[in-house]
Amino acid sequence: MINSDAAVTVATDALRIENLSKTFAGQRALSDVSFSVPRGKITALLGMNGSGKSTLIKVLAGVYQPDPHAALAVGGTALSLPMTPHAAHQAGLRFLHQDVGLVDSLSIADNFAFVDRFRAPGLLGPISLRRQYEHVAATLEKFGISVHPGALVGSLNPTLRTMVGLARAFQDEDESGVQAFAKNVVVLDEPTASLPAEEVDAILTSLEELKANGGTVIYVSHRTEEVKRIADQLVILRDGKLVADEPIAEMSVDDIVARVVGKRLEKTKIPRASEREGEVVIAARGIAGPKLRGVDLQVRSGEIVGLAGLVGCGRSELIRILAGAQKPSSGEMELVGAAYAPDSPAVAISAGVACVPQERRREGAVLSMTVQENITLGRLNAFTRNGSLDGRKEREGAQRLITEFAVKPPEPSRLIGLLSGGNQQKVVVARAAGYGGLVLLLDEPTQGVDALAKQEIANIIRALAAEGRAVVLASTDFEEFVGLCDRVVVLDRGRLVAEATGEEISEEHLALLCARHGAANGAAA
Repeated sequence: MINSDAAVTVATDALRIENLSKTFAGQRALSDVSFSVPRGKITALLGMNGSGKSTLIKVLAGVYQPDPHAALAVGGTALSLPMTPHAAHQAGLRFLHQDVGLVDSLSIADNFAFVDRFRAPGLLGPISLRRQYEHVAATLEKFGISVHPGALVGSLNPTLRTMVGLARAFQDEDESGVQAFAKNVVVLDEPTASLPAEEVDAILTSLEELKANGGTVIYVSHRTEEVKRIADQLVILRDGKLVADEPIAEMSVDDIVARVVGKRLEKTKIPRASEREGEVVIAARGIAGPKLRGVDLQVRSGEIVGLAGLVGCGRSELIRILAGAQKPSSGEMELVGAAYAPDSPAVAISAGVACVPQERRREGAVLSMTVQENITLGRLNAFTRNGSLDGRKEREGAQRLITEFAVKPPEPSRLIGLLSGGNQQKVVVARAAGYGGLVLLLDEPTQGVDALAKQEIANIIRALAAEGRAVVLASTDFEEFVGLCDRVVVLDRGRLVAEATGEEISEEHLALLCARHGAANGAAA
């Protein structure tokens, strides 16, 4: 047990957690968790969705209160429990959550002030916007972010939003530079989940530099290759219990995944589309839009085609156009040889084209509705009889997909917002698959899900392709294309500039293609 007298002498631990449990309505989310976070190191906190990571973070943030007998200490100083979010902040705990936590309608400078304060000449007196802007500009500059502090957060793309959120988490409260950060413990919850590969490297490099200057980080991520690169220590939770607390240096990525999941993952072996014959199901010619500049694409029955490219390349725009969520400014499309020009997702679904959108929580799922309601959303006519909804038939249809897609817990009446991220995504994929049809469009289908859910979703995609569906997969994660896609096309500034097939589909080759064409176009511009 930590006490304020003895703990002061412990200089090597930036954070110490002892006997931490958390119970919700009689169900244990965390059970007697104890570990320490070394000062000046990066500790990876891993676990599958539902393992207790988010609960632990919320306890550290003062949002949840732990069960009795828990103890927390920051920098050797015991914290008084129960603890408020303000007390956690005062103790030196900083957080960047998966949704970044920025207010779109306010400026970057205003968002910085939320977690710190507005700059002023003294403790009393008017706010000095000049000093506030100077402070924010200096912090942004450290992270290589070239944007004005007065810019509205809502005007930023996802990459800049994440980078601004990171910069805010690392801002120096007393304006004394890196030394101020070195006193704190910064918890990063999936900070790179929505970032393309070329931006991820910049974030990881910044974290390595911060560590070199004494910074302490708890890094939560499902991307084990990132963990392997930057982390010193590995802490793993499973079903609310601590199952690993060990150095990471001698582990491979496969070792890390096996420890997280509790077993070695196996891929479902399904023949590639190149081993099968299939007709062209969906074709696009000369598609243009705000980002696209005349894209041609054909996808055959049973084929999985990946869309890769640097940020702003237009891959998500192409998915939206194919899905009927956005109209092209020019170009034409065909579906099984017939003209295809959907003016809404509903029209696309009726034609046989279903989509899993990029923003699961904003566009893919209605968090206030049940799993059953989310699965049957958009096709209630399949469960009606004489103009009335047949509740029993709807439940049976939802339960069939819940079982087929291994949604956990398998409870149709549970609110989808209470499920883990991976299981929410499986519900969204199940709904899209449930529409039937010819084409499945996926935009970042495994973003922010754990290793097991990621493999399960990949196996689902393979199985749907094996049934004959044409699949288009847009992703910023090159690893996702490997072993899954039959063909990957590379977009750059709205144009299709390269294609990879067979053995060419590797993370290294795809990164090279994206970087090569991006650099060439940048030079030409």
